[in-house]
Amino acid sequence: MARHGRWLGMTVIGLGVSLLTGCATLPDWAQPKTPLSRDLTAPPVTGLARSQSADGPGVTLKKPIPPPPGLNLPKIGPPPGLKQASATINVPLRVSVRVWVNGRPIFDDEVMQMAGPDLRRAQVTLTEPQRSEKMAEILNTVIDSIIDQELMFQDAVKKLEKGNPRGLDKLREFVEQEFEKSLDRMRRADVTEEQIRELEPVARRMLERSLISTEYARSRIRPIVESRIGLMEIREYYEARKKEFIVEDRIVWEDVFIPLSPEQPTIEEARRLAEDLISKIRNPDDFLKLMKHNKGDSALRNGEGLGQKRGEIRPMELEEHLFRLEAGEIGPVVAFATGVHVFRVTKKDKAGLLPLNDETQKIIRKKLESEVADREYRRIIRELRQRAVWRIENDL
Repeated sequence: MARHGRWLGMTVIGLGVSLLTGCATLPDWAQPKTPLSRDLTAPPVTGLARSQSADGPGVTLKKPIPPPPGLNLPKIGPPPGLKQASATINVPLRVSVRVWVNGRPIFDDEVMQMAGPDLRRAQVTLTEPQRSEKMAEILNTVIDSIIDQELMFQDAVKKLEKGNPRGLDKLREFVEQEFEKSLDRMRRADVTEEQIRELEPVARRMLERSLISTEYARSRIRPIVESRIGLMEIREYYEARKKEFIVEDRIVWEDVFIPLSPEQPTIEEARRLAEDLISKIRNPDDFLKLMKHNKGDSALRNGEGLGQKRGEIRPMELEEHLFRLEAGEIGPVVAFATGVHVFRVTKKDKAGLLPLNDETQKIIRKKLESEVADREYRRIIRELRQRAVWRIENDL
């Protein structure tokens, strides 16, 4: 699990039924359809004041919420060398604060919702002592990630309240709209109203933090990314890393297998049928008409042949025929003991260095954008941590 998010795809918390199962990614329906970052422009201000205390009283809610379903958590301690204050986990008797960040609490339930799937996976796949060490590592990583996200969220709220309150209002309206959609999906999935009431406070809080921190990070990082990547940077990347753009021979192909049958009981008759069908092909769409005769496994892939590189093609007997063809060409009928194959190549990339054309430039630009965005996100988080006060509680 990554320690930090990325501006183009940060880790966020799914809602609805996904919360009941411990899902830790925001589903497609909850992703922002239109970036809100352009509403977040605000003049820079000084960082968070350290006058806020990182300490705070324990918090007890009226109704305790258990850890994710099916998760039997042993009590474990942190492995040697871990810097976090604690990684002890057991079944909580109450909802309590796990971390205080600039005086704002992060609850155990929030940590468990994010860590639940990975904890269950570790519990099932590992044995002691690796299991305890891995579970402690998972919890520490999740706590670290939530601290980063909370710091970004707090900075966003502070700056927007001062410099662009309208932008903050728009973000909160968007959060509310997305949360209402999640509630609708929960109800359609037959989640009871009692369960919804229990989930709602944590779910709403997590979604608000996730969406606002993500959009705020985008608003800060996008101008930097756009100003630092031009044709010169793309060309320099290409010249310095040409090995990344050396490709093997690769094909995409279609395969039709015509088996022996009462109508074609011998290989020669099946071959004659195949050759007759090929002779009637006048355009690319005509080849698709052959698919009604296809009784091979490619029928499960809409006719696509299996394998694209040398050594991957199946049946292997077709490989040499396929790589002699150009895109659009149909190969010879190849006979097997149980029937015949008819095939054509639809796309072919020849081995060698990809040219620095528009397609390659797009690939490089995407790589550079990801690198710059990731670096800027880590820089922002580093600055926020230097000015922040937080405390990780020792016990759940």
